[in-house]
Amino acid sequence: MSQAGPWRLLMYLVLPQPTNMAFLPTELKGRLGRINLAASLEMYSGSGASGYNATHGYAEADHHEYPSQQLVETVWSIGGYGRALDLGAGSGYFTRLLARRAETVVAVELVPDMQEVLRKACEASRIHNVEVLGSSASEIAHTLPAASVDSALVIQSLHHMHDRHEIFAALGTVVRPGGRLFLIEPHHNLRRVARLARKWIRYYRAPEYWSREINWNTHDFLTCGELRALCRHGGFERPRITGYWFPYMSRLVPNLAVRFRLETLLGRVAGIRHGAGVLAVETRRLTRTHG
Repeated sequence: MSQAGPWRLLMYLVLPQPTNMAFLPTELKGRLGRINLAASLEMYSGSGASGYNATHGYAEADHHEYPSQQLVETVWSIGGYGRALDLGAGSGYFTRLLARRAETVVAVELVPDMQEVLRKACEASRIHNVEVLGSSASEIAHTLPAASVDSALVIQSLHHMHDRHEIFAALGTVVRPGGRLFLIEPHHNLRRVARLARKWIRYYRAPEYWSREINWNTHDFLTCGELRALCRHGGFERPRITGYWFPYMSRLVPNLAVRFRLETLLGRVAGIRHGAGVLAVETRRLTRTHG
């Protein structure tokens, strides 16, 4: 790759979207969608699919389940989800939590082996109101009727997707006016930048890493500013953003319920929220557009 190199990769890693796209080598810009798909197929096919929950710690109540489980099962589910959309459903771990509180769920997952894991998990749990849709996130406006979704959820998947403006435009089409959008995504903050810089020094600056195009796949955590801009672009209200997973909080407050309540309060304070490892977003589709 003529324009690639270790410093270019470093800028691509540490800068948030959409700024970092300026550092993607020109020869890869038209292929990023295919690169992301290839990376997903490599990671989440075969044993990557069957072992997904164990790899991501979903069996451990103090890992990836927090705060997603508490939010999906209890906080956001008041009144039910109605006709729900689970975008980037993965293994269906959260799809099943959602399905028990929704009329129907469309679970969008692009990787075939993950679709199969999702279907089998629903069958094993005797959940029959889930439709699995093998589609990219940005294509949902072409596969789902307009204004057909009451509640859309994107849980720990948007950071793998590069075409976020198109995705939010599609969400703005399929979510009905007044419908809800919920997201849980890892936070791109100074702690994240420091971790990436350390990994770059140890691994990523080596030619055998940055010269492989698959290693330029999207894994961009999100900032509060990007989340607000995306919601505005999709026609959603200004979101409420709450931070979770603060440093050392699990040691200081080992009780999960107490920690969740405390972080819900602290995580809405802008200056404190910057230290959070995870961002939870709540918003609604605007009932009218402004010209």
